[in-house]
Amino acid sequence: MNSATQFVALKKLTGKDIIRIAAKHNLREIQAEIGADSHIDHARIGMNKILAGAASSAAVAADAERLMHDAGVGNLRRDAVRGIEIVISLPTVSPIDYADFFSDSLDWVREFFAVPVLSAVVHLDEAATHCHVLLLPLVDGRMAGSDLVGNRMRLKVMQAGFYECVGQRHGLTRPKAPRRLNSGARHKCASMMFTALVDNPDLLLRPDVEKLLLEAFGRNPEPLLVALGMALPTPTKPCKTFTEIMTKPCSLEGPAKPIGFNRDSKPIGFVPDVPEKHQSLSCVGFTSKPQSFPDRSMASTDTSEGCQDGDTFTRCRDDAPAEYWDSELGEYRSPPKAKPSSVRSAAVRELERGVARLGLARGR
Repeated sequence: MNSATQFVALKKLTGKDIIRIAAKHNLREIQAEIGADSHIDHARIGMNKILAGAASSAAVAADAERLMHDAGVGNLRRDAVRGIEIVISLPTVSPIDYADFFSDSLDWVREFFAVPVLSAVVHLDEAATHCHVLLLPLVDGRMAGSDLVGNRMRLKVMQAGFYECVGQRHGLTRPKAPRRLNSGARHKCASMMFTALVDNPDLLLRPDVEKLLLEAFGRNPEPLLVALGMALPTPTKPCKTFTEIMTKPCSLEGPAKPIGFNRDSKPIGFVPDVPEKHQSLSCVGFTSKPQSFPDRSMASTDTSEGCQDGDTFTRCRDDAPAEYWDSELGEYRSPPKAKPSSVRSAAVRELERGVARLGLARGR
């Protein structure tokens, strides 16, 4: 990047708590990033400027939740885009008034994306002055992060619009598209950079060179660690203290759902006490009291051949009950006699007609 080139980049933010995490970095609330080995100058953190949004990450996240709640946004998927972060940067050495430049940049962002701005923070504590803008991709009551970022063509339109509305006004040039180098050109470039660093070790002390080297090695640091005789650090799991374990919130036990014995929980198989009836209305389940009938034998006294004695309830194919209890009349009645089938009656009548015709024939 030369001294008169603009830089604009977009990033999708996914994850349930990603808005708060991104705001913590932009508002310098992550203590691990502020140290002797960090690229952030601790002495210059107080010079950072908040152009929009709250002064704490918790308040920024609360604003996002409130806006989604007011718009009626329900539960989101785990991989849903919950925010968009835009980084607008000036060259390392630039005579441009950063206050006017980033103010115009924020106005352009509001007009181009037309979504709520959660936070906008200008960082002056790093080598290159830049601004982080957090957007809530809320469009017509729904989250449309992927549509706002769009494809490669939309990104080109965004770069062109930013240059025409902001960059050109402040005397910046539009960045050229990165060239695609073949393997031979890449190896030649790597050799040139290695020679330059060997001949001028002081180049490693430049913040911009250090940042780019860390980004390059950060993608795949293992080969360089092996060449330097170093081993990959073993990832350690965070250990919880006894207080954290004992004070962990637990879900309350839900109400018990008994089956069959609770009157108010729709029991299956058992019914509560009911007034005595002569006839049960259901043949499935159990009743709390046995049904009472007049003290009279209902079983047939005749036994058919082939039935087995000694069973609690004997039912044979040829058995027929002598009487049955009629609950409506309140008395015992005999079963109706079986009528001959219509097929058998027709056969008997046909046989009688044949015999009659045979007798008439003999009389002749």
